[in-house]
Amino acid sequence: MKIEQFQIFQLCSIFGPLMLGLSLIGQNPKKVWREVGFAVVIMAVIVWGFSSVVSYSHFIFIILLLWIPLLKKVLKISYAFTVIAVLLAFVLFMFQIMISQTIPHYTSISSNEYKLYVNLILALLCSVLSFVVHLTKLTIFPQNIEVYAVAEKSQKTNFKYYLVLMMIVLSILIVWIGFLIGNLSMYPLSHQVFFASVTFILFIIFVSFMRRLSIDAMERIEAILDKQYQTELLGFMHIIRSQRHDFNFHLQAIYGMLENKNYSDCSDYVKTMVEDASTMNDVLPLSHPAISALLNTFSEMASLKGIKLEFMIYYNLEQMPCTVYETNKVIGNLIQNAIDEVEQHPDRPSWIKVMILKRSNNNVIKVSNSIQNNMDSYKNMFNPGYSTKESHEGIGLTTVQRIVSKYNGTIYPEFEGDIIHFIVKIPFKY
Repeated sequence: MKIEQFQIFQLCSIFGPLMLGLSLIGQNPKKVWREVGFAVVIMAVIVWGFSSVVSYSHFIFIILLLWIPLLKKVLKISYAFTVIAVLLAFVLFMFQIMISQTIPHYTSISSNEYKLYVNLILALLCSVLSFVVHLTKLTIFPQNIEVYAVAEKSQKTNFKYYLVLMMIVLSILIVWIGFLIGNLSMYPLSHQVFFASVTFILFIIFVSFMRRLSIDAMERIEAILDKQYQTELLGFMHIIRSQRHDFNFHLQAIYGMLENKNYSDCSDYVKTMVEDASTMNDVLPLSHPAISALLNTFSEMASLKGIKLEFMIYYNLEQMPCTVYETNKVIGNLIQNAIDEVEQHPDRPSWIKVMILKRSNNNVIKVSNSIQNNMDSYKNMFNPGYSTKESHEGIGLTTVQRIVSKYNGTIYPEFEGDIIHFIVKIPFKY
């Protein structure tokens, strides 16, 4: 059956459900509405172009599949979250269609124009709700979802099971609502309202249940990360104690070589000592040993990967208002993103510079590395799931941005030829 013009406009009303679906997975509707609107226009043109050869019911299914890669490309979020956002949007969109078919029975008006008005009003309502969800933080996934990216493999696997469960249940809901829409006319009006109400209530209960599961999963992952930080801290302190313990032996060895006038051997020995201690000395000026432990761990990691990681610490972060855990999140995410970027281009010089200083009553953290991508590829860098690596479900810089904003700070990139500098400024605590 040929697709009518009314049905094309009805498909365009999916804009509202898409906004709400994306908001439920943690996207900021203020930042994505242009991209979503652009994607809806593209989809409407495609529907119009094939309206004479494909039936409306078939097109609904085709659009469901096409939305996933389209939004993935436009918004640069992971496939898992894109699929869930699209499935949520289609559940809401089909509720729209069901309501637009049921309400005319109460008004005795059944024209397509009237149904279209109902769809547009419901789409507007969904758009407004998307901003409400974002402002009240009633998202399915918690604000600390970014810890998923640095979790252990077993924890990631458990969380993926939740995502798969959500996809399956939402798909079943879409099929069920589609069945109801196709057979509503077979039932009395009271039964139609009953089926629609029960289905919507079950949908709300399921979304609330998945939100609770997600929060619990992220809390467990954070607890594991806390233990890892404590382990790194203990390891760092052990290294310091070992260096102090060995220091007397080194002095005795140097004294012996000087007594025997083995100046060349003594010089080589001292150089070796300086190289071993330089990394540790670079990170010692920081106010909290947990931050030093993190930098020491990254230094060892970078060394194993053949990356030169240089620290320039001119300030000990004693006026940093963030907790130690939050400070480590900021620094750790910036360095990890730099390592990910440098690893993509083994043919280029592998180096990263980390600078910590204070400027105008601000704590300043600056991480620099070389890049090969053009500037346009970084325009969505603060979106959840952003990554310049095709096969990588990146954590983006949403973690850093959230923490920095919490303390009225700023984060921004600076481009200098083929070098990118990520600069974080957080006001002093008073």
